[in-house]
Amino acid sequence: MTDCPTQLTFDFLPRKQVVADFSGGAITSDAGLLPIRELDQRLGWTVRIARVLSDGRQQSKVEHGSLTLLRQRLFGLIAGYEDANDHTRLRHDPILQAVAGKDTLASQPTLSRFENSVTARHIAQLNRFLVEQFLQRHRSQRPRRMILDIDPTDDPCHGHQQLALFNGFYDQYMYLPSLVFERASGMLLGVRLQAGNVHPARRAVQLLQPIVRRLRKAWPKVKILIRGDAGFADPKLYRFCEGNDLDYLLGLPATGPLKEHTDWAVTWLKERFEREGTSLRWDGGFEHQGGTWDHPRRVLYKVEVNAEGTNRRLVVTNCRGTPRELWPVYEDRGTAETFIDELKNGLAMDRLSCERFVANAFRLLLAAFAYNLLRTYRQMLAGTELEHASVQTIRSRLIKIGARVVPTVRRLWVHLCSAFPLRDVLMRAWRAIRALPAAFT
Repeated sequence: MTDCPTQLTFDFLPRKQVVADFSGGAITSDAGLLPIRELDQRLGWTVRIARVLSDGRQQSKVEHGSLTLLRQRLFGLIAGYEDANDHTRLRHDPILQAVAGKDTLASQPTLSRFENSVTARHIAQLNRFLVEQFLQRHRSQRPRRMILDIDPTDDPCHGHQQLALFNGFYDQYMYLPSLVFERASGMLLGVRLQAGNVHPARRAVQLLQPIVRRLRKAWPKVKILIRGDAGFADPKLYRFCEGNDLDYLLGLPATGPLKEHTDWAVTWLKERFEREGTSLRWDGGFEHQGGTWDHPRRVLYKVEVNAEGTNRRLVVTNCRGTPRELWPVYEDRGTAETFIDELKNGLAMDRLSCERFVANAFRLLLAAFAYNLLRTYRQMLAGTELEHASVQTIRSRLIKIGARVVPTVRRLWVHLCSAFPLRDVLMRAWRAIRALPAAFT
């Protein structure tokens, strides 16, 4: 590690020298973690997650328990520190110590051992807790209809991670996680880390099945719509939806037989565009039975011709309604891309740099838990200027708050900056969190 100077000198003032050093003592730049930790206390989430992580160590010799390690890693991630290496110095931060509940936090090697101690059984159990988080936040609701968006995303790998394999479509070595979002809340209900060379639809049914079963147990009459792109064009998924009374809108690749059904529309619109010069669109539908399908299904198509060229899209569905009514419903699934953006750019979901595949699956789940916690925190910001803010904006404006920390016998004083501009927003979030009922853990 490069030696760090003890003082930084600046000469921009005309009459005096500005000197900065690192002897300020207990000062933090992440005081905004405190209300999020209070929110977790009310929800009881980290306690329930830690209970799943059985600790096989000899407890009399354990200094940092699973709950402490989990909170240290999770809240570090929320604050923007995606690597265990960050905790070499971060472990001395007084606010992270407070939210983790221990005066002396774990070092990077201890955190790495913690990540690698998780088993495949733990991963399965933790995955099921994602839908429990959603249900806890919506326990008083009885929705008539829900939309679940299932989407893959590329996760480039640059080391020697297990199952980091070459994907021809993305032209890189990578993982291919699958994610399931609930559209209205944006919360994650399920994740699955997959090898880089698998088909996106592989094990999609196994990912969706426990989610659907749990939602139906909570709300037996809820109508569920499954949406996905052409990567999920799989008869197994169609049969699963049809056998479980699920609506679906799933993209289809434009294969030869499907093009034959729609070539007339492409030709017709091109001719009209050449004459009229204005953008044109045609929506339609037809019955089709693919070579591996056990019966005919309804296919919707959309053809657009404009100055940028021709666009032909196809969707297979069992939904009622006209093509003009159903296409906007399908196209709304692009919202899931904004959720994925928050996961990747806001919470470093794709920072899966452990060597073991299961350890990386745990890292993916940590990002998912952090995402759901921040989504819930954003609900506490309703009515403020940050009620629709992204993860990155919430972090930069409401988590990265400088403060001086002063411990006394009975209190831990956190003196925030007197000039903090979002004081009213922070106070409003604090009041909303304090109004929540305490969870039974």
